[in-house]
Amino acid sequence: MAEKVESEIVRRGGQPAFPTGVGVNEITAHYAPQEDETGVIQESDVVKIDYGVHIDGYVADTSITLTENPQYQSLLEATEKALQAAIDVVKHDRRIGEIGRAIDSTAKREGFRPISNLSGHTVQQYIVHAGKSIPNVYAPNLPMLKNDDVFAIEPFLTLADAAGYIVEGSQENIFSLVVRRKTGNKELDELMDLVWDARKTLPFTPRWYSGRYKEGRLLALLKELEKRRLVRSYGTLIEASGKPVAQFEHTMAIDEKGLVILT
Repeated sequence: MAEKVESEIVRRGGQPAFPTGVGVNEITAHYAPQEDETGVIQESDVVKIDYGVHIDGYVADTSITLTENPQYQSLLEATEKALQAAIDVVKHDRRIGEIGRAIDSTAKREGFRPISNLSGHTVQQYIVHAGKSIPNVYAPNLPMLKNDDVFAIEPFLTLADAAGYIVEGSQENIFSLVVRRKTGNKELDELMDLVWDARKTLPFTPRWYSGRYKEGRLLALLKELEKRRLVRSYGTLIEASGKPVAQFEHTMAIDEKGLVILT
């Protein structure tokens, strides 16, 4: 699934802005399948596909959720409604706190709850998460959105009896370069140059470099770069009570004519 999405992005003239995420049920974000992936999606599963495109570092970020399980159709519908409610707020009110309020109130009105510690975000060239956060719950004293801001709004909703927040799992299969600096180690420097030339500071996954390195060696090099604070890793994010999560997302911008939805 991930490779199909990424190849389609390239076929259409872009590049993946980050590794395609496939989040099944309680796996909420930051899970990028690798070549040895053995998981198979079941009809009962709630599946989030989170993907992004960049051209010259300019990012569009979006996601959808799919299920064949009638038990969770209303969860998906409520999440889409929460996204639309947030978009409606932005059209007349640029206070970020009010966007979170709209998502939260829509979720609760529909009988669900938002994930409280995940948020949308502004984007900048070669930076997926930049500057301002757009929470899925109300928070006071947040900055306003301004003309020329480009940002993603992404409600995550779960069941009413769920914990309603995510925790970080032990799996790490997404990385990004923090800074490009020579280490004096030829193997590390070659890997950093390889990543920088293709990605700059955009996230990547070991699967993309499996043709050049054996998996164990590549992971060892990444861990060494992380130890030196030249690379950061992103742990898989999981709903704390193990309940399914749905996500829908659009990237949009504000210009002098108003709101423009880009995805």
